[in-house]
Amino acid sequence: MNISVLLVCFTFFSFKVSLSNGTDVVFIAPVIFLAILNFKNLFEILKSVLKLNIFIILVVLSLVLYGEYALAKLIFIRSNLIILFGRLAFYRSDYFSIALAVSSLNLGDKLTAIFYFSAKFTADLKTIFARLKKTLKVRGFEPKASLFTYKIYANLVAMLFLEAFYKASVLEKTFVCRGFDGKLYGDKSLKIGVKDAVIIALTACCYIFSLGVTI
Repeated sequence: MNISVLLVCFTFFSFKVSLSNGTDVVFIAPVIFLAILNFKNLFEILKSVLKLNIFIILVVLSLVLYGEYALAKLIFIRSNLIILFGRLAFYRSDYFSIALAVSSLNLGDKLTAIFYFSAKFTADLKTIFARLKKTLKVRGFEPKASLFTYKIYANLVAMLFLEAFYKASVLEKTFVCRGFDGKLYGDKSLKIGVKDAVIIALTACCYIFSLGVTI
């Protein structure tokens, strides 16, 4: 599927779900379609969604404690619908493919460059963080509820920031030397297939055919 199309659909779907008065049954349609397309990887996707639910559950529990049951249910369902759509849509996509998808939407050179370099630094920091974690593991570090552990994690975060500033400085000098003009060149053609047309139609249905039947 075309990532640019998925990006647009995800944006409209997220706005509709988050700003609606209730959670309509029709909102499930695009999620089910994407789940069918990603059926082979559905278990892995659900596992990642479950991890993200840890934060949502904490919010929901805090509302339940204050007796806000309807609001807790609404937040839980809405959050999971948006997360499921995003994970199912971009499961096979990396940071750079999403950045290039923004480029093909012709949203402007500056915005495209921001997305691309944000993707680059996110990928770099993820690699550095994984390397530092392996280093700590090799040295026999075991996290505990102690001042020493907190100091180690504080140093870890500081090293990530230092690496980020260093890489940003090197990248800036590289682009100055190469005469970078603020534009990223790539394939900006937007090809829409059958699956893309279906997800567009289902997302449009969330706006057009709001049945009033809530979950």
